[in-house]
Amino acid sequence: VEEFGSVYVGLLEYEPVFLQNGNNVEFAFAAGDERSRTGSHYTPDDLVQPLIKHSLDYLIADKLKTANPEAALLSLRVADISCGSGHILLAAARRIATELAIVRTGEEQPSPSAFRSAIRDVIRNCIYGVDLNPLAVELCKVALWLEAHIPGQPLNFLDHHIKCGNAIVGFAHREEMQKGVPDEAFVTMPGDDKEVVAELRKRNKAERIRQGKQVSFAFTPEIDQSFSLSLKQWHEIAALPERTPSEIEEKKRRYQEVATGKDSSLLHQIASIPIAQFYIEKTYGNRSSIITDDEYSQYLSGQQSPSEQAKAMVQTIADRKNFFHWFLEFPEIIENGGFDCILGNPPYLGGQALSGTYGTHFCDYVKWEYAPAGLSELVVFFIRRIYSLLRPEGFTAFITTNSITDGNVRKDGLEQVLAQKGSINFAVRGIKWPGRANLVVSLVGLHKGIWKKDYYLDGKVVSVVSAYFEDNLDDGELFSLIENADNVYQGSIFLGDGFLLTHEEAFSMIERDKKNREVIHQVINGQEVNNNPLQKPGRSIINFFDWSHDVALQYYEPYSIVEKLVKPVRLQYDENKNAWNREVKKYWWLFGSLRIGLYKSINSLSRCFVAAATTKYLSFSAVPTNYVFLNTLYVFTTDRWDHYSIVQSTIHEVWARKYSGALKQDLRYSPSNCFDTFAFPEDLWQVPNQILATTGEHYHEYRRALMLRLWLGLTDIYNLFHNRALTPAIVAKVSGKPDEAESGYAGILELRKIHQELDEAVLAAYTWSDLKLAHDFYEIETLPENDRVRYTISPEARKELLKRLLDLNHQRAEKEKANTPVKAVKQGKGRGTKQKKSPQEGPGLFG
Repeated sequence: VEEFGSVYVGLLEYEPVFLQNGNNVEFAFAAGDERSRTGSHYTPDDLVQPLIKHSLDYLIADKLKTANPEAALLSLRVADISCGSGHILLAAARRIATELAIVRTGEEQPSPSAFRSAIRDVIRNCIYGVDLNPLAVELCKVALWLEAHIPGQPLNFLDHHIKCGNAIVGFAHREEMQKGVPDEAFVTMPGDDKEVVAELRKRNKAERIRQGKQVSFAFTPEIDQSFSLSLKQWHEIAALPERTPSEIEEKKRRYQEVATGKDSSLLHQIASIPIAQFYIEKTYGNRSSIITDDEYSQYLSGQQSPSEQAKAMVQTIADRKNFFHWFLEFPEIIENGGFDCILGNPPYLGGQALSGTYGTHFCDYVKWEYAPAGLSELVVFFIRRIYSLLRPEGFTAFITTNSITDGNVRKDGLEQVLAQKGSINFAVRGIKWPGRANLVVSLVGLHKGIWKKDYYLDGKVVSVVSAYFEDNLDDGELFSLIENADNVYQGSIFLGDGFLLTHEEAFSMIERDKKNREVIHQVINGQEVNNNPLQKPGRSIINFFDWSHDVALQYYEPYSIVEKLVKPVRLQYDENKNAWNREVKKYWWLFGSLRIGLYKSINSLSRCFVAAATTKYLSFSAVPTNYVFLNTLYVFTTDRWDHYSIVQSTIHEVWARKYSGALKQDLRYSPSNCFDTFAFPEDLWQVPNQILATTGEHYHEYRRALMLRLWLGLTDIYNLFHNRALTPAIVAKVSGKPDEAESGYAGILELRKIHQELDEAVLAAYTWSDLKLAHDFYEIETLPENDRVRYTISPEARKELLKRLLDLNHQRAEKEKANTPVKAVKQGKGRGTKQKKSPQEGPGLFG
């Protein structure tokens, strides 16, 4: 079984069986039912069919209304640009073929032979796929061949429809070539000579200014002729028959002749020049191989050709990185406006892993090609590319993770599509992935144009679907508030297990030398806060703060341990990969990210409040400040219980769940998105609120006592808290304390009551007592359907709260503008992921 960032397809382990069911041909497994195999309510096909229903089916319905529905259906152009082994393309082909067979036969239940003939024609004419993995491409062809095979007839020719390449690195339209060579291609990367980069960037910038760039180049008549000839040849190849093996061979020969011919090679080379400049190392040895804007414009206008060495370098990089220029690979489709429908399950990879996986050159290229965009998620670039490949009024529908609505992923992806007058016509917020991966996925459909029919959200008809997957449009962007700044920090990243000690090891080292107490501390993480009833650290850690090497040497035994266990690991880091690697390698005895600002902020406090960075339930807990906090925690650097009441309340939670991210069904708390933007009650930062303080402390201490009595961690306590069918027997089963069943049950009910009181007190602090919260058990649509019931406020109260809090964010931002300019929040980056280095913080520290 192969997986290529897409749906699992059992080509080897499970023999495919195709079953006729009404007007749909369904996919089953001869080896057993997929539901029972995966233990999930859904099969992969259950996820694919809604995509087809809310995209391709609209197009099919329109084609069936035409004078010649058979020709109209065969004119559809459907693609998957990360096709993997072809499962989604097969589903699309079956759907079109079913209707085609009905049209041809006039029968509601066409015979298997009629269907087989129809799907052969559909695959030949309608289906297109691209994948970076060559094995995936071959598997996709095999799957399509098996589906379309008719005894006595040769297999379809698919090389011109199913191709290998990087779908997001390359140009979609030939007009993009006219943008020239961008200045962004000349940025210093590991391995570059700074002087060479500076000279090239200066030259390129001057050339673009001199030419008044943003003015398009004119193509030479020769290049225009090559485009025209290429388009003509593709039309001719597509029209060639495939009835006999000799005809297939002739079609293959003609295809290879065109694909590797002079005109095609020239066009690929010209299109690849601007992109290749991002990837070429800027060294003295490579200077003659680098093409700047002026030389490129001369090449396009026919005045002068770059050196053979420079063109060879471009070709080498383009081949190695699999540049894929859509207007050259599928010219007949792009010249005709684009694809009718693009379906898929685009690959996803978190922003921090992009440079490690694909390199910094790739990152700089995609930031330029898909601007405005950061490096929030790989799927963003697929969404943007897909949308650019659609014809006007076309559709795309795809499976992705539920992080698609989070922070910068949303802003760089869905919001950009909506800004280009696209519409989200369909979305499902959370479904448990049916495969082995522990994922929660979302389904989304986009229309390239203003949608005038019904919108669907989680299977219900709504008036609109926003980029947040909500049934109302948002009233503007968020702003970071100055008064909230520097109050929540991510914990330290120690970067090397050699820093860690058992408590016994730590105690022994301190016994041998009391001085070691200065560099050995207890360390706590998110799991211990959420799952340990005592919420105490299970380990100790060696911490040399931001000290110099000479100072660290004075602590002989701790230093020796770090030198033996951490230094060898750090020295293996590739310093050419990025600046952070160079820093942590050079300063190997220090944490990778210490968070100096965090520890300075809590130095004079006896307690602070922490919450797990990724958590099923948002819960803050009071802990001593003499711990080292790990990056799996966020630390609220206050000791005030009235501040605690605010962040522990449902009022803050609903804001956090909307504007933070998600991992599976868990909340990924993001302070820059949901704390820095959250408007506290008026003047609460300056003036304590005694009612909130009393209520918050009572809630926390009651909860802590209940955890100890039942010997349960926070997560288990809140599992009981949100259990609508709670009984004393369930409490006994979860806690393993039958003697505490009745009192524990009463304790959970009391915690609900106190939580309601906490929310009401916070609401009163905002002077919003007119709003009825209506606490009860409700389904939260953004959570997976098998675990979405929560004891919380009503959906109506939730919507109204979010509206009022957003208005308050805008009001506070306007007030703060009088003294300090306010920037719109750049969502998606948690505080402390990378912070500035200052002389006081010492070398190599990013926090």
